Amino acid sequence: MVNNWQNGAESFIDAVSSGSATPGGGAVAAFSAASGCALTMMAISVTMKMKSTAPQSKKELNEALDEFILLRDALKECAEKDADAYEEYISAKKLPSGSKEREEYVKAALEQCAKVPLETALKAVKTLQMTEEISPKIAPVIKPDIECAKIMLRAAIACGVENIKANMPYIKEADFKEELEKNINFLKPFYESIS
Repeated sequence: MVNNWQNGAESFIDAVSSGSATPGGGAVAAFSAASGCALTMMAISVTMKMKSTAPQSKKELNEALDEFILLRDALKECAEKDADAYEEYISAKKLPSGSKEREEYVKAALEQCAKVPLETALKAVKTLQMTEEISPKIAPVIKPDIECAKIMLRAAIACGVENIKANMPYIKEADFKEELEKNINFLKPFYESIS
């Protein structure tokens, strides 16, 4: 028997493996981060249902759950935005070579191709930090899922950085490149433990 969630996962995996450039690494990074966030949410929900969980902990976990919902939804949106950014780049490259319009569209599209994985990585950092913060309140029986969530989030951050780096050689604006470098340096400590 196939559950609804299996259809969605199968569709995404099939799309990634299809040979098309989208969805690609940026979308997979966002999907990984959203999955890590979802695992944290599941661990919170399971812990809140347990009779052994103190009322104050349940209240704090419930408040955190509201924030995780927003992050999960934003990360799912990043997967779509990443594919859209690349499609915009491909469309811009099809404009007449040497035209001012093409130059402007290519520049904007390349910047977006770096901005989206940066957004994904930064949201994954926030999710990771919140996951680490609530981790002590999670029931021991569900702790392995929290550890898996942390690994997924660190992997998403690393993948986001790789996608930023892939676009940097084509970005001409020095200030924007410098901003990207600063963000890469900020993000590096969050995923070094998995590499």
